[in-house]
Amino acid sequence: MKSKTTIIILIAISIAFLIIKIPQIGFRYGDENIYFYEARLITQGQLPYQNFFFASPPMELLFLAGLVAVFGFSIWALKLFLLALILGTAWLIFLWLKNITNEKAGLFAAIFYLFSFLNLATSDYYSGVQLTVFFFILSLYLVSIKKPVWAGVATALSFFTRFYAAPLILALIIYLLIKERKQFWKFIFSAGAVFILINAALILGFGQNYLQNVFSYNIHKFEQLEKLRVFRFFVQWDIALLTLATLGAALVRPFNLMILLGAAAAGLFIGFYPDIYYLYYNLLLSFLALSAGMLFARLFSFCHSDRKPEPQARAEVEESLILSIGERRRDPSTSSRYYGTSLGMTIKIVIIVLFAISGYNIYYYLKDHAGAARIDYLSELNKFVIENSTPQDKIYGSFEITPLVAGATGRQIVENFIDTNNKTFSTGIYKLPEREKILANEKVKFIITKVLVNEQGYLIELGDYISLNFLQTNCQVVKQFPIYKDYYSNLTLVWQCF
Repeated sequence: MKSKTTIIILIAISIAFLIIKIPQIGFRYGDENIYFYEARLITQGQLPYQNFFFASPPMELLFLAGLVAVFGFSIWALKLFLLALILGTAWLIFLWLKNITNEKAGLFAAIFYLFSFLNLATSDYYSGVQLTVFFFILSLYLVSIKKPVWAGVATALSFFTRFYAAPLILALIIYLLIKERKQFWKFIFSAGAVFILINAALILGFGQNYLQNVFSYNIHKFEQLEKLRVFRFFVQWDIALLTLATLGAALVRPFNLMILLGAAAAGLFIGFYPDIYYLYYNLLLSFLALSAGMLFARLFSFCHSDRKPEPQARAEVEESLILSIGERRRDPSTSSRYYGTSLGMTIKIVIIVLFAISGYNIYYYLKDHAGAARIDYLSELNKFVIENSTPQDKIYGSFEITPLVAGATGRQIVENFIDTNNKTFSTGIYKLPEREKILANEKVKFIITKVLVNEQGYLIELGDYISLNFLQTNCQVVKQFPIYKDYYSNLTLVWQCF
Protein backbone atom coordinates (compact mmCIF):
# COMPACT_ATOMS: atom_id res chain seq x y z
CA MET A 1 0.00 0.00 0.00
CA LYS A 2 1.59 3.27 -1.15
CA SER A 3 1.89 6.22 1.21
CA LYS A 4 -0.29 8.46 -0.94
CA THR A 5 -3.05 5.85 -1.04
CA THR A 6 -2.84 5.35 2.71
CA ILE A 7 -3.18 9.08 3.38
CA ILE A 8 -6.18 9.32 1.05
CA ILE A 9 -7.85 6.41 2.85
CA LEU A 10 -7.17 7.97 6.25
CA ILE A 11 -8.58 11.32 5.11
CA ALA A 12 -11.70 9.53 3.85
CA ILE A 13 -12.02 7.69 7.16
CA SER A 14 -11.67 10.98 9.05
CA ILE A 15 -14.39 12.57 6.92
CA ALA A 16 -16.64 9.56 7.55
CA PHE A 17 -16.10 9.97 11.28
CA LEU A 18 -17.07 13.64 11.09
CA ILE A 19 -20.17 12.81 9.03
CA ILE A 20 -21.28 10.51 11.84
CA LYS A 21 -20.38 12.83 14.71
CA ILE A 22 -21.20 16.37 13.58
CA PRO A 23 -24.99 15.77 13.44
CA GLN A 24 -24.76 14.66 17.09
CA ILE A 25 -23.41 18.01 18.28
CA GLY A 26 -25.62 19.57 20.92
CA PHE A 27 -25.98 20.30 24.60
CA ARG A 28 -25.80 17.21 26.80
CA TYR A 29 -25.80 16.42 30.47
CA GLY A 30 -22.32 15.94 31.86
CA ASP A 31 -19.17 17.36 33.39
CA GLU A 32 -18.39 19.28 30.21
CA ASN A 33 -20.87 21.96 31.24
CA ILE A 34 -18.80 22.67 34.35
CA TYR A 35 -15.62 23.12 32.33
CA PHE A 36 -17.30 25.22 29.67
CA TYR A 37 -18.75 27.68 32.18
CA GLU A 38 -15.56 27.83 34.23
CA ALA A 39 -13.61 28.61 31.06
CA ARG A 40 -15.92 31.56 30.55
CA LEU A 41 -15.24 32.76 34.08
CA ILE A 42 -11.51 32.71 33.30
CA THR A 43 -12.09 35.01 30.31
CA GLN A 44 -13.84 37.37 32.76
CA GLY A 45 -10.81 37.50 35.04
CA GLN A 46 -11.73 34.83 37.59
CA LEU A 47 -9.33 32.05 38.48
CA PRO A 48 -9.68 28.36 39.36
CA TYR A 49 -8.78 27.36 42.94
CA GLN A 50 -9.23 30.99 43.96
CA ASN A 51 -12.65 32.09 42.69
CA PHE A 52 -14.18 28.66 42.09
CA PHE A 53 -13.53 25.03 42.94
CA PHE A 54 -11.77 22.95 40.28
CA ALA A 55 -10.73 19.38 41.01
CA SER A 56 -8.11 18.94 38.27
CA PRO A 57 -4.92 20.58 37.03
CA PRO A 58 -5.53 23.75 35.01
CA MET A 59 -4.39 22.82 31.50
CA GLU A 60 -7.76 21.93 29.98
CA LEU A 61 -9.43 25.08 31.35
CA LEU A 62 -6.74 27.20 29.73
CA PHE A 63 -7.42 25.61 26.34
CA LEU A 64 -11.18 26.00 26.76
CA ALA A 65 -10.78 29.59 27.92
CA GLY A 66 -8.93 30.29 24.69
CA LEU A 67 -11.87 28.85 22.74
CA VAL A 68 -14.38 30.94 24.68
CA ALA A 69 -12.27 34.07 24.23
CA VAL A 70 -12.28 33.59 20.46
CA PHE A 71 -15.69 32.04 19.77
CA GLY A 72 -17.76 32.98 22.80
CA PHE A 73 -19.99 30.61 24.76
CA SER A 74 -20.45 28.37 21.70
CA ILE A 75 -21.31 24.68 21.92
CA TRP A 76 -20.04 24.24 18.35
CA ALA A 77 -16.60 25.54 19.29
CA LEU A 78 -16.41 23.14 22.25
CA LYS A 79 -17.58 20.07 20.36
CA LEU A 80 -15.52 20.73 17.23
CA PHE A 81 -12.47 21.14 19.45
CA LEU A 82 -13.32 17.75 20.95
CA LEU A 83 -13.61 16.12 17.53
CA ALA A 84 -10.36 17.75 16.45
CA LEU A 85 -8.61 16.23 19.49
CA ILE A 86 -9.93 12.77 18.64
CA LEU A 87 -8.99 13.01 14.98
CA GLY A 88 -5.60 14.40 15.99
CA THR A 89 -5.07 11.39 18.26
CA ALA A 90 -6.04 9.02 15.43
CA TRP A 91 -3.53 10.65 13.08
CA LEU A 92 -0.81 10.53 15.74
CA ILE A 93 -1.54 6.83 16.23
CA PHE A 94 -1.11 6.38 12.49
CA LEU A 95 2.14 8.37 12.38
CA TRP A 96 3.65 6.69 15.44
CA LEU A 97 2.90 3.16 14.28
CA LYS A 98 4.07 4.04 10.78
CA ASN A 99 7.42 5.09 12.25
CA ILE A 100 7.93 2.02 14.41
CA THR A 101 6.39 -0.65 12.13
CA ASN A 102 4.65 0.30 8.88
CA GLU A 103 1.90 2.53 7.57
CA LYS A 104 -0.61 -0.31 7.17
CA ALA A 105 -0.46 -0.97 10.90
CA GLY A 106 -0.95 2.73 11.57
CA LEU A 107 -3.94 2.93 9.22
CA PHE A 108 -5.68 -0.08 10.76
CA ALA A 109 -4.99 1.18 14.29
CA ALA A 110 -6.45 4.60 13.48
CA ILE A 111 -9.61 2.98 12.11
CA PHE A 112 -9.97 0.74 15.15
CA TYR A 113 -9.51 3.75 17.41
CA LEU A 114 -11.98 6.04 15.65
CA PHE A 115 -14.75 3.50 15.25
CA SER A 116 -14.47 1.68 18.53
CA PHE A 117 -17.74 1.79 20.40
CA LEU A 118 -15.98 3.43 23.34
CA ASN A 119 -14.78 6.33 21.23
CA LEU A 120 -18.08 6.74 19.41
CA ALA A 121 -20.02 6.82 22.68
CA THR A 122 -17.72 9.05 24.72
CA SER A 123 -16.81 11.53 21.98
CA ASP A 124 -20.21 13.19 22.43
CA TYR A 125 -18.99 14.54 25.77
CA TYR A 126 -15.95 16.68 26.39
CA SER A 127 -13.87 15.54 29.33
CA GLY A 128 -10.22 15.98 30.15
CA VAL A 129 -9.42 12.44 29.06
CA GLN A 130 -9.42 13.31 25.35
CA LEU A 131 -6.86 16.09 25.79
CA THR A 132 -4.82 13.89 28.14
CA VAL A 133 -4.64 11.04 25.62
CA PHE A 134 -3.84 13.45 22.77
CA PHE A 135 -0.82 14.88 24.58
CA PHE A 136 0.41 11.44 25.61
CA ILE A 137 0.18 9.93 22.10
CA LEU A 138 1.89 13.09 20.84
CA SER A 139 4.75 12.36 23.22
CA LEU A 140 5.05 8.81 21.81
CA TYR A 141 5.22 10.18 18.30
CA LEU A 142 7.87 12.73 19.31
CA VAL A 143 9.96 9.95 20.84
CA SER A 144 9.70 8.01 17.58
CA ILE A 145 11.18 10.95 15.63
CA LYS A 146 13.94 11.49 18.22
CA LYS A 147 12.55 14.64 19.83
CA PRO A 148 12.84 13.72 23.53
CA VAL A 149 12.79 17.32 24.79
CA TRP A 150 9.47 18.09 23.12
CA ALA A 151 8.20 14.67 24.14
CA GLY A 152 8.90 15.60 27.74
CA VAL A 153 6.93 18.83 27.33
CA ALA A 154 3.96 16.97 25.81
CA THR A 155 4.06 14.42 28.63
CA ALA A 156 4.03 17.16 31.27
CA LEU A 157 1.08 18.82 29.54
CA SER A 158 -0.73 15.48 29.61
CA PHE A 159 -0.13 15.21 33.34
CA PHE A 160 -1.30 18.76 34.01
CA THR A 161 -4.48 18.06 32.10
CA ARG A 162 -5.37 15.06 34.25
CA PHE A 163 -3.27 13.38 36.93
CA TYR A 164 -4.42 9.96 35.80
CA ALA A 165 -1.90 10.29 32.97
CA ALA A 166 0.72 9.34 35.59
CA PRO A 167 0.57 5.53 35.02
CA LEU A 168 1.05 6.03 31.26
CA ILE A 169 3.94 8.41 31.88
CA LEU A 170 5.59 5.85 34.15
CA ALA A 171 5.20 3.25 31.40
CA LEU A 172 6.89 5.59 28.92
CA ILE A 173 9.77 6.25 31.33
CA ILE A 174 10.32 2.49 31.74
CA TYR A 175 10.24 2.05 27.97
CA LEU A 176 12.80 4.79 27.41
CA LEU A 177 15.05 3.37 30.10
CA ILE A 178 14.99 -0.07 28.44
CA LYS A 179 14.84 0.79 24.74
CA GLU A 180 15.80 4.44 24.20
CA ARG A 181 18.50 5.30 26.70
CA LYS A 182 19.93 8.01 24.46
CA GLN A 183 16.63 9.88 24.75
CA PHE A 184 15.95 9.02 28.38
CA TRP A 185 17.79 11.80 30.19
CA LYS A 186 16.72 14.57 27.80
CA PHE A 187 13.13 13.43 28.26
CA ILE A 188 13.46 13.29 32.05
CA PHE A 189 15.04 16.74 32.32
CA SER A 190 12.48 18.28 29.99
CA ALA A 191 9.41 16.71 31.63
CA GLY A 192 10.85 17.36 35.08
CA ALA A 193 11.57 21.01 34.37
CA VAL A 194 8.06 21.65 33.07
CA PHE A 195 6.59 19.72 36.01
CA ILE A 196 8.56 21.74 38.58
CA LEU A 197 7.86 25.10 36.92
CA ILE A 198 4.09 24.57 36.59
CA ASN A 199 3.75 23.12 40.09
CA ALA A 200 5.78 25.95 41.58
CA ALA A 201 3.64 28.53 39.82
CA LEU A 202 0.41 26.86 40.99
CA ILE A 203 1.55 26.45 44.60
CA LEU A 204 2.95 29.98 44.79
CA GLY A 205 -0.13 31.41 43.11
CA PHE A 206 -2.86 29.50 44.87
CA GLY A 207 -1.18 27.77 47.81
CA GLN A 208 -3.47 25.75 50.03
CA ASN A 209 -6.45 26.24 47.73
CA TYR A 210 -4.71 24.40 44.91
CA LEU A 211 -3.57 21.57 47.17
CA GLN A 212 -7.02 21.14 48.68
CA ASN A 213 -8.93 21.43 45.39
CA VAL A 214 -6.78 18.96 43.51
CA PHE A 215 -4.81 16.67 45.79
CA SER A 216 -7.03 16.40 48.86
CA TYR A 217 -10.16 15.94 46.76
CA ASN A 218 -8.72 13.21 44.53
CA ILE A 219 -7.08 11.33 47.40
CA HIS A 220 -10.37 11.07 49.28
CA LYS A 221 -12.53 9.99 46.34
CA PHE A 222 -14.09 6.55 46.60
CA GLU A 223 -15.91 4.21 44.27
CA GLN A 224 -19.37 5.45 43.31
CA LEU A 225 -20.08 3.34 40.25
CA GLU A 226 -19.82 -0.42 40.38
CA LYS A 227 -16.50 -1.03 38.65
CA LEU A 228 -17.41 -4.53 37.51
CA ARG A 229 -20.56 -3.18 35.90
CA VAL A 230 -18.56 -0.56 34.00
CA PHE A 231 -16.07 -3.22 32.89
CA ARG A 232 -18.86 -5.46 31.65
CA PHE A 233 -20.31 -2.59 29.64
CA PHE A 234 -16.92 -1.95 28.06
CA VAL A 235 -16.38 -5.63 27.21
CA GLN A 236 -19.93 -6.01 25.90
CA TRP A 237 -19.51 -3.34 23.24
CA ASP A 238 -15.80 -3.61 22.39
CA ILE A 239 -15.26 -7.36 22.76
CA ALA A 240 -14.09 -7.63 19.14
CA LEU A 241 -11.40 -4.98 19.58
CA LEU A 242 -10.34 -6.46 22.89
CA THR A 243 -10.03 -9.91 21.30
CA LEU A 244 -8.04 -8.68 18.31
CA ALA A 245 -5.74 -6.64 20.55
CA THR A 246 -5.10 -9.70 22.72
CA LEU A 247 -4.36 -11.82 19.64
CA GLY A 248 -2.01 -9.13 18.38
CA ALA A 249 -0.05 -9.12 21.62
CA ALA A 250 0.06 -12.93 21.69
CA LEU A 251 0.84 -13.68 18.04
CA VAL A 252 2.78 -10.82 16.47
CA ARG A 253 6.56 -10.94 16.83
CA PRO A 254 8.40 -8.70 17.37
CA PHE A 255 5.84 -6.76 19.39
CA ASN A 256 6.39 -3.18 20.54
CA LEU A 257 7.21 -2.97 24.25
CA MET A 258 5.61 0.46 24.66
CA ILE A 259 2.21 -0.87 23.63
CA LEU A 260 2.46 -3.65 26.21
CA LEU A 261 3.63 -1.28 28.95
CA GLY A 262 0.98 1.31 28.10
CA ALA A 263 -1.83 -1.23 28.07
CA ALA A 264 -0.61 -2.71 31.35
CA ALA A 265 -0.37 0.72 33.00
CA ALA A 266 -3.85 1.74 31.84
CA GLY A 267 -5.28 -1.62 32.88
CA LEU A 268 -3.76 -1.43 36.35
CA PHE A 269 -5.08 2.10 36.83
CA ILE A 270 -8.58 1.05 35.79
CA GLY A 271 -8.38 -2.02 38.00
CA PHE A 272 -7.15 -0.36 41.18
CA TYR A 273 -8.30 3.28 41.12
CA PRO A 274 -11.46 3.42 43.23
CA ASP A 275 -13.49 5.94 41.23
CA ILE A 276 -13.61 4.60 37.66
CA TYR A 277 -15.98 5.77 34.93
CA TYR A 278 -16.52 4.39 31.44
CA LEU A 279 -14.74 7.31 29.82
CA TYR A 280 -11.53 6.40 31.70
CA TYR A 281 -11.21 3.37 29.43
CA ASN A 282 -10.05 5.85 26.79
CA LEU A 283 -6.65 5.58 28.48
CA LEU A 284 -6.57 1.94 27.39
CA LEU A 285 -8.28 2.34 24.03
CA SER A 286 -5.36 3.65 21.99
CA PHE A 287 -3.15 0.72 23.02
CA LEU A 288 -5.85 -1.80 22.12
CA ALA A 289 -6.19 -0.13 18.72
CA LEU A 290 -2.41 -0.17 18.23
CA SER A 291 -2.20 -3.89 19.00
CA ALA A 292 -5.13 -4.77 16.75
CA GLY A 293 -3.64 -2.62 13.98
CA MET A 294 -0.34 -4.49 14.20
CA LEU A 295 -2.17 -7.81 13.94
CA PHE A 296 -4.08 -6.78 10.81
CA ALA A 297 -0.97 -5.31 9.20
CA ARG A 298 0.93 -8.54 9.83
CA LEU A 299 -1.88 -10.53 8.22
CA PHE A 300 -1.63 -8.29 5.16
CA SER A 301 2.15 -8.71 5.04
CA PHE A 302 1.70 -12.44 5.45
CA CYS A 303 -0.68 -12.81 2.54
CA HIS A 304 1.24 -10.39 0.30
CA SER A 305 4.52 -12.21 0.78
CA ASP A 306 3.99 -14.27 -2.38
CA ARG A 307 5.09 -11.23 -4.34
CA LYS A 308 8.62 -11.68 -3.04
CA PRO A 309 10.90 -13.47 -5.51
CA GLU A 310 12.46 -15.87 -3.04
CA PRO A 311 10.53 -18.57 -1.19
CA GLN A 312 12.78 -18.07 1.85
CA ALA A 313 11.56 -14.47 2.23
CA ARG A 314 7.99 -15.71 2.35
CA ALA A 315 8.92 -18.28 4.96
CA GLU A 316 10.49 -15.55 7.11
CA VAL A 317 7.27 -13.55 7.11
CA GLU A 318 5.35 -16.66 8.08
CA GLU A 319 7.81 -17.25 10.92
CA SER A 320 7.11 -13.75 12.31
CA LEU A 321 3.46 -14.53 12.86
CA ILE A 322 3.22 -17.17 15.58
CA LEU A 323 0.13 -19.13 14.66
CA SER A 324 -1.70 -21.00 17.37
CA ILE A 325 -2.68 -23.88 15.08
CA GLY A 326 -1.16 -25.54 12.04
CA GLU A 327 2.43 -25.77 10.87
CA ARG A 328 4.78 -22.86 11.36
CA ARG A 329 6.92 -23.76 8.33
CA ARG A 330 5.92 -25.07 4.94
CA ASP A 331 7.86 -26.73 2.20
CA PRO A 332 9.20 -23.90 0.00
CA SER A 333 8.24 -25.90 -3.09
CA THR A 334 4.55 -25.49 -2.19
CA SER A 335 4.90 -21.91 -0.95
CA SER A 336 3.78 -20.09 -4.10
CA ARG A 337 0.71 -22.25 -4.51
CA TYR A 338 -0.21 -21.83 -0.84
CA TYR A 339 0.18 -18.05 -0.79
CA GLY A 340 -1.46 -17.58 -4.16
CA THR A 341 -4.53 -19.40 -2.94
CA SER A 342 -4.69 -17.60 0.39
CA LEU A 343 -3.91 -14.08 -0.86
CA GLY A 344 -7.33 -12.96 -2.06
CA MET A 345 -9.24 -14.78 0.66
CA THR A 346 -7.13 -13.34 3.48
CA ILE A 347 -7.50 -9.78 2.21
CA LYS A 348 -11.25 -10.22 1.89
CA ILE A 349 -11.56 -11.64 5.40
CA VAL A 350 -9.50 -8.82 6.93
CA ILE A 351 -11.56 -6.13 5.19
CA ILE A 352 -14.86 -7.83 6.03
CA VAL A 353 -13.90 -8.14 9.70
CA LEU A 354 -12.82 -4.49 9.84
CA PHE A 355 -16.03 -3.26 8.23
CA ALA A 356 -18.17 -5.61 10.33
CA ILE A 357 -16.70 -4.38 13.62
CA SER A 358 -16.90 -0.72 12.64
CA GLY A 359 -20.37 -1.09 11.16
CA TYR A 360 -21.67 -2.90 14.24
CA ASN A 361 -20.32 -0.18 16.53
CA ILE A 362 -21.67 2.65 14.38
CA TYR A 363 -25.13 1.08 14.09
CA TYR A 364 -25.62 0.51 17.80
CA TYR A 365 -24.10 3.85 18.70
CA LEU A 366 -26.58 5.66 16.44
CA LYS A 367 -29.45 3.43 17.53
CA ASP A 368 -29.04 3.43 21.31
CA HIS A 369 -26.60 6.12 22.42
CA ALA A 370 -26.32 9.04 19.99
CA GLY A 371 -29.63 10.45 21.17
CA ALA A 372 -28.98 9.90 24.87
CA ALA A 373 -28.45 12.63 27.48
CA ARG A 374 -29.51 15.46 25.18
CA ILE A 375 -30.85 18.63 26.77
CA ASP A 376 -33.74 19.21 24.38
CA TYR A 377 -35.49 21.90 26.42
CA LEU A 378 -32.55 24.22 27.14
CA SER A 379 -33.86 27.14 25.08
CA GLU A 380 -37.24 26.99 26.82
CA LEU A 381 -35.58 26.79 30.23
CA ASN A 382 -33.30 29.75 29.48
CA LYS A 383 -36.28 31.79 28.30
CA PHE A 384 -38.19 30.98 31.49
CA VAL A 385 -35.28 32.04 33.71
CA ILE A 386 -34.77 35.32 31.82
CA GLU A 387 -38.47 36.21 31.90
CA ASN A 388 -38.92 35.40 35.58
CA SER A 389 -35.77 36.88 37.14
CA THR A 390 -33.54 39.93 37.03
CA PRO A 391 -29.85 39.98 36.04
CA GLN A 392 -29.01 40.36 39.73
CA ASP A 393 -30.81 37.17 40.73
CA LYS A 394 -28.71 34.08 41.42
CA ILE A 395 -29.27 30.43 40.59
CA TYR A 396 -27.97 27.08 41.83
CA GLY A 397 -28.41 23.42 41.01
CA SER A 398 -27.23 20.33 39.21
CA PHE A 399 -23.80 20.66 37.61
CA GLU A 400 -25.14 18.88 34.55
CA ILE A 401 -27.34 21.76 33.46
CA THR A 402 -27.12 24.82 35.75
CA PRO A 403 -23.77 26.08 34.30
CA LEU A 404 -25.32 26.12 30.83
CA VAL A 405 -28.28 28.16 32.07
CA ALA A 406 -25.94 30.57 33.85
CA GLY A 407 -23.80 30.97 30.76
CA ALA A 408 -26.74 31.56 28.43
CA THR A 409 -28.82 33.84 30.67
CA GLY A 410 -26.10 35.81 32.42
CA ARG A 411 -27.40 34.79 35.84
CA GLN A 412 -24.66 34.20 38.40
CA ILE A 413 -24.36 30.89 40.23
CA VAL A 414 -24.41 31.45 43.99
CA GLU A 415 -20.82 31.79 45.29
CA ASN A 416 -19.62 30.11 42.08
CA PHE A 417 -20.87 26.75 43.40
CA ILE A 418 -20.57 25.31 39.90
CA ASP A 419 -19.35 21.78 40.55
CA THR A 420 -22.15 20.21 42.59
CA ASN A 421 -21.00 16.66 41.94
CA ASN A 422 -21.88 14.34 44.82
CA LYS A 423 -18.16 13.70 45.42
CA THR A 424 -17.55 17.32 46.42
CA PHE A 425 -19.68 16.57 49.47
CA SER A 426 -18.74 12.93 50.13
CA THR A 427 -15.02 13.87 50.21
CA GLY A 428 -15.66 16.59 52.77
CA ILE A 429 -14.64 19.49 50.51
CA TYR A 430 -18.06 21.00 51.16
CA LYS A 431 -20.71 20.37 53.81
CA LEU A 432 -24.38 20.48 52.90
CA PRO A 433 -25.66 22.39 55.99
CA GLU A 434 -23.16 25.16 55.33
CA ARG A 435 -24.07 25.22 51.63
CA GLU A 436 -27.78 25.49 52.34
CA LYS A 437 -27.19 28.30 54.84
CA ILE A 438 -25.35 30.26 52.15
CA LEU A 439 -28.14 29.61 49.65
CA ALA A 440 -30.68 31.00 52.10
CA ASN A 441 -28.56 34.05 52.95
CA GLU A 442 -27.88 34.80 49.29
CA LYS A 443 -31.60 34.52 48.50
CA VAL A 444 -31.14 32.12 45.62
CA LYS A 445 -33.86 32.64 43.01
CA PHE A 446 -33.94 29.29 41.18
CA ILE A 447 -32.60 25.85 42.03
CA ILE A 448 -32.44 23.52 39.04
CA THR A 449 -32.49 19.82 39.91
CA LYS A 450 -32.08 16.77 37.69
CA VAL A 451 -33.90 13.94 39.42
CA LEU A 452 -35.21 10.41 39.15
CA VAL A 453 -38.86 9.75 39.95
CA ASN A 454 -40.69 6.42 39.95
CA GLU A 455 -43.91 5.55 38.15
CA GLN A 456 -45.97 6.81 41.08
CA GLY A 457 -44.25 10.20 40.86
CA TYR A 458 -42.18 9.84 44.03
CA LEU A 459 -38.69 11.31 43.99
CA ILE A 460 -36.13 8.55 44.55
CA GLU A 461 -32.88 10.27 43.51
CA LEU A 462 -32.01 13.94 44.05
CA GLY A 463 -28.28 14.26 44.62
CA ASP A 464 -26.16 15.34 47.56
CA TYR A 465 -25.92 19.03 46.57
CA ILE A 466 -29.31 19.93 48.10
CA SER A 467 -31.74 18.33 50.52
CA LEU A 468 -35.40 17.70 49.84
CA ASN A 469 -36.17 19.30 53.20
CA PHE A 470 -34.54 22.58 52.13
CA LEU A 471 -36.44 22.57 48.84
CA GLN A 472 -39.80 21.83 50.42
CA THR A 473 -39.26 24.42 53.16
CA ASN A 474 -37.89 27.29 51.08
CA CYS A 475 -38.93 26.69 47.47
CA GLN A 476 -41.67 25.42 45.20
CA VAL A 477 -41.64 23.71 41.81
CA VAL A 478 -42.50 26.21 39.08
CA LYS A 479 -41.36 24.34 35.99
CA GLN A 480 -40.59 20.77 35.00
CA PHE A 481 -39.15 19.15 31.91
CA PRO A 482 -39.29 15.42 31.17
CA ILE A 483 -36.01 13.70 30.27
CA TYR A 484 -36.72 10.99 27.73
CA LYS A 485 -33.38 9.27 27.26
CA ASP A 486 -30.77 9.58 29.99
CA TYR A 487 -28.54 7.12 31.83
CA TYR A 488 -29.57 8.26 35.33
CA SER A 489 -32.49 10.69 35.51
CA ASN A 490 -35.92 11.23 33.97
CA LEU A 491 -37.04 14.70 35.08
CA THR A 492 -35.70 18.23 35.51
CA LEU A 493 -37.41 20.32 38.18
CA VAL A 494 -37.02 24.09 38.48
CA TRP A 495 -37.63 25.34 42.03
CA GLN A 496 -38.32 29.01 42.77
CA CYS A 497 -37.24 30.00 46.25
CA PHE A 498 -38.82 32.65 48.47
